[in-house]
Amino acid sequence: MDISVILDNGRPWDEIRRLAQEADELGAHAIYLCDHFMGDTDDGAVSDEGMLEAMGLLAALAPLTSRSRLGPLVLGGTYRHPAVVAHQLTTLDHVSGGRAIAGLGAGWQVNEHAAYGIELLDPGDLSDRFEESVAVVSSMLREDRTDFRGRHFRLTDAPNNPRPVQERLPVLVGGGGEKRTIPMAARYADVWHVWGAPESYAAKSAKLDEACAAVGRDPGEIRRATGFPYPVGTDYAQALEPYRAVCDEFVVFDWSDRPAQSTIDDLAAALAWAET
Repeated sequence: MDISVILDNGRPWDEIRRLAQEADELGAHAIYLCDHFMGDTDDGAVSDEGMLEAMGLLAALAPLTSRSRLGPLVLGGTYRHPAVVAHQLTTLDHVSGGRAIAGLGAGWQVNEHAAYGIELLDPGDLSDRFEESVAVVSSMLREDRTDFRGRHFRLTDAPNNPRPVQERLPVLVGGGGEKRTIPMAARYADVWHVWGAPESYAAKSAKLDEACAAVGRDPGEIRRATGFPYPVGTDYAQALEPYRAVCDEFVVFDWSDRPAQSTIDDLAAALAWAET
């Protein structure tokens, strides 16, 4: 099983750089960043907790790392036009030497949308927009030209040049919605991710198997990724053993309010377990 890490964009740049370089040296499969512009709040109020922007950070980390894949976990679908996203991810693939992951999500955080005047659609329209976004990004990463006619996006003979370095830049679909997101992953994803404990993740993964069968796709073509926010001091050998049977990749959490070394220690422990 591969072990990855998601770093907290709320840390200062120097800490993010150090953590990414150490994770790369330790052999993390991927280094992820979230796509938020402020901390979340229970009541939707604006937060003063600062966050550095994900795609800028990932591009900055590319020449400072050499082994680990780099990607957002996940880009909010409401924040950028999918054609722009495809070009951003292609650029990341070039500057990283073919290590980019296209992590895509719907978008959800209330205070960001309210503060910046970005429309947060109702659940049905949000899912529609997300599905169109994934379709557009996937096509632009994989095809020479893209024509698309949807309710939210329209593209006409749209190129994405230069092409990504990777022959098939992996598309990661994030989310566990059984009516829309999991069937979407069955159609488009190379990697599917949702956070969860082993039992809940296994149940969601079984739904993905069913969705793959419904569209005639081999479920083994889709990597399964998850993670869980274990506290500092967790025995990773004991905590991760149940995941061995249900996923291909486990993502270790980082938080800005904990010592950076704790994240490195957790990642090292998880990597040591994975090698046993």
